[in-house]
Order: sequence, then structure tokens, then C-alpha cells
Amino acid sequence: MKKIIFGFISRLRVPCRSAAGMNEARKKLTHHKENPTALRWGGFILVFFLITSFFSPVVAADDQKTCVVYFTGKGCPHCAKVDPVLLEQLPKKYPDLVVIEYEIYQEQENAQLLLGYNSAYNSGLGIPLVIFDKNESLVGDVPILNNLERVIKERKGNLCPLINGTAIEFKELDFTSLPGKPKIYPQSLSKESAQVGEALPQELTLAKVISLAAVDAVNPCALAVLVLVLFAVLAFAPKKRHHVLLAGLAFTTSVFVMYFLYGLIIIKFFQLIQAMASVKLWLYKLLGLVAIIIGLLNLKDFLRYKPGGFLTEMPMFLRPKMRSLFFNVTSPKGAFVVGALVTLFLLPCTIGPYVICGGILCSLSLAKTIPWLLLYNLVFVLPMIAITIACYIGFTTVENVAGWKEKNIKYLHLIAGLIIMGLGMAMILGWL
Repeated sequence: MKKIIFGFISRLRVPCRSAAGMNEARKKLTHHKENPTALRWGGFILVFFLITSFFSPVVAADDQKTCVVYFTGKGCPHCAKVDPVLLEQLPKKYPDLVVIEYEIYQEQENAQLLLGYNSAYNSGLGIPLVIFDKNESLVGDVPILNNLERVIKERKGNLCPLINGTAIEFKELDFTSLPGKPKIYPQSLSKESAQVGEALPQELTLAKVISLAAVDAVNPCALAVLVLVLFAVLAFAPKKRHHVLLAGLAFTTSVFVMYFLYGLIIIKFFQLIQAMASVKLWLYKLLGLVAIIIGLLNLKDFLRYKPGGFLTEMPMFLRPKMRSLFFNVTSPKGAFVVGALVTLFLLPCTIGPYVICGGILCSLSLAKTIPWLLLYNLVFVLPMIAITIACYIGFTTVENVAGWKEKNIKYLHLIAGLIIMGLGMAMILGWL
């Protein structure tokens, strides 16, 4: 041990300016020789110092992150299986794992980036998708769940793949320079990562849903059907005005329930087809184009009205079949049953705005679409409720409502056309 200490001191360039100073140093060493306890503690301290110095570079080198890019989509059933594993479980198990997430169903900017990464990494357009580098990527829930953890263990570090085909270490990554609206997991890595990509879906706004529902609400087709129901009830029991209230509310409730179910079906359909990411890239623009077409058809009905317009009114060949149903409406219960059946006849003239709304809502999980569907259909049936109550309290009559509808039918088409066409243009131009 004394030799070790002598060797260590000889390497230290201790200033010794005189022979007296050297003699003093020799005396101290002699004292340590005579004091084995002090010598032993000095040896322990020296060994600890050397071990700490030796391993400190290793700790720094082990700080390399395993960085991946992950494309996912809310509403995608396959992504729903991967998200909790990749974004929650694995970052806890592997502290060095960093995930740059791009959600493409709600964020249009991120959807465009999928094309860019495919060009640079040949990673494909399917989701869920995990990109490591140009040589390795995993696509699909089963391949990711079966292989992701193995790849992470094998790599023991991975540079962050960028959209231009290059890669950099995570510590050199500038979050604010990343394209689109990414999220970084775990979000505790930086303040920027908690702020990037937190915006609500651009496609979904309260004004947009209410506007689409308002177009359906002023549709002459739906109002005409309600008037026929009230006429049938009054013809059977002209002196029982409370039957008008009950029948009108029963019919309206039936329409509300059936259209709510139709909405769930429409949304589920869009969620299935948007599992193909390439479809999602153009879906929002396509819905905007459909809105413009429906708006133009309504404006055509305003300028040159003809009953039974395509996508704006009930086709003429369906009207006799619908009227035959009303002969059986003699009670509120009958109005409810007929209301459920009549919705099938109403679909050709009211489905347009509803399909557009369903295409927007499909970015959410099915459970989260329920409040939006309830709101949409509440706005849709409000005119029916108002007409029913107005006829019941004597503010107007069914005959007056029918006459007002026929007199102003062109203007109803004008209002609906302007609203939905403006909405469609805003969707295509990116204003909404």
C-alpha cells in the first residue's frame, strides 16, 4: 500500500521548493507508516477516487437515447392497441426510449408528413407505424407488439429519424423545428414537448357542427313530413288538440333516435375506411367538395325550383309510398312508429350534411362522438318541436305551416345552400 501511495504522490506535482520542504514530506510519510489506521483509510479513499474517475465516462456514454418516430390515429382500432404500450408502458420500462408521435386523423399537417417519411424511409402509408431508420420500420399492431421491445433491446440507442432522411441525437434535437404537430413521449423530457401538438382537432368545431345541423333543420323535406303527420292526426280526431302535441313530439323523438343511430353507423363507416392513411389524407377535402356540391344543388332549387331535387328533397317516386304510411297515424304511438319508418325516406334529402358531419367526427372515438351527435340532432329537430308547440297552443295552424312552407320553399333552399357551400369552401381552403 505504501508503494501505491508513493507512486501516486510522485505523479502529483506537489510544489517542493526547498530541501526543508522535502524533509517535512518524508516525516509525514514516516508518521503514516507508524500509524497504520491512517494509512489504511488513505488507501480506501484513493481506491474510491480511482474507481469513480474510471467509471464516470461510462455513465455519460450510456446516456444515449433510443429515438423513434411513431405515426398513429385516434379512432384507428389497430393504433388503439399500440398506443398504450408504446406511449405509456415502454417509456416507463426503458427510460432511454423517446417517441416522436404524429397523430394523423385529427391533425391534417401530420397526415401530410406521412407521405414525406415514406419518401425518405420507404416506410409505407399504413398505421400504426414505428420508424427507426431507413433499414428498419414496423407497421401494423401485431408486428409492432411482437417485435418492438426486441428491437429496442438490440439497438441500445437510436438516432432520431428526421423527415429529410437524416438522423440526429436526441440531445441535439430542437423540438420547435420539428414539422407538423408532434408530441414527445415521455413528455417530462422538456417543456417544449408538453406544448407541441396540444391543439384541438382543426376539423372539429362547434360552429361547424351547428352549421351542418342547421342546413338539415331548414330542409323542406323534413318539415313537409311533420306537417303530413299533424294533418293525419287532426283528420282522425279534430277536437283533440292534445293529440297534436303528443303525436308531434312522438314523431320528433322517433326521428331524433333514428338519426342518432344513423350517425353512429356513418361515423363507424368512416373510421373503418380511414384506417387506410392514404384515404384520410384526402377525406377532409373530399367532404368539403361534397358540401359545395350540395350547396350548389340547393342554389339551383332556389333559382329554378323543381320538386324532388337530387340530394335536396325527397325523390318524387318515394312520396306516394310515404303518404300511404300516414293513413295509419291515428295516435302518438302510431306517429312514433311511422316516424322511424319515414326516416328511411328522409335520408336521400337530408343525408348530405350528416355525412359531412360524420366524416369530421370520425376522428374521435365512438364514445366521444355521442355528445356531438346529440347536439347535431337536437338542432335538426328544433323546428319540428317549435311547429308542434305552435300548433298546439294555437299560435298557428297546421294549414298555415303548410302554406308558409310552400310559399318560402325556395328561400329555405337558398339559406341551406349558402350555409353549406360556404362551409365547404372554408374546409377546402383550410379556413376551418
